[in-house]
Amino acid sequence: MKFTIVATVLLGLVLTPALSQFQYQDGKGIRRQFPRTITINVGLSFQTLTIDSSSLVAIIEANSAENAWTSVWNYQTGYIATKLAGQGVCYISAMNRVVMPAFNSIAVLAEETNNVKGERVLSRTIRYVVSRRRARELVTYGNDIFALCRGLPTYIAVEESQQEGGNQVFYNQDACYRLDVLNLVGIDYCRAGKV
Repeated sequence: MKFTIVATVLLGLVLTPALSQFQYQDGKGIRRQFPRTITINVGLSFQTLTIDSSSLVAIIEANSAENAWTSVWNYQTGYIATKLAGQGVCYISAMNRVVMPAFNSIAVLAEETNNVKGERVLSRTIRYVVSRRRARELVTYGNDIFALCRGLPTYIAVEESQQEGGNQVFYNQDACYRLDVLNLVGIDYCRAGKV
């Protein structure tokens, strides 16, 4: 009897990590997949991509000493949020689904670019102009974005081509903060200047 219990416990310990890669079925009959994490080499640093298929959220973290940031891409709500650790600020913007990689292909594309040697020239770039308008009710953007930006000054960032009324907004290009996300897309956050 003791041997059976010990064998069952040991088998459970061995199989648990292996089974964490697979889907499971919850009580409602819905197939769920455990979050998947990938580490990508970007230039001289590393970025970590975590994908949660059940909530359609991708989280990208860059933990370099000079340029630490975290970005949450919520494909379900259609918003992205980026926390710049060095500046202690968070930006929220609408997701441009034409430029951003599709949720189902982001992991595959990131792994493919990880194998490219040398500097990669990004073919996709999005420039957001950060307004002075602060974001309210962070929970409306999704739980992951709420958790990322809670307690930080959080501003709305609007894609440069989507400015209200087609008015051109002036910004200092030296005041732009550039992210190279997984060697897939460049994201610029630029502070609006005075007109």
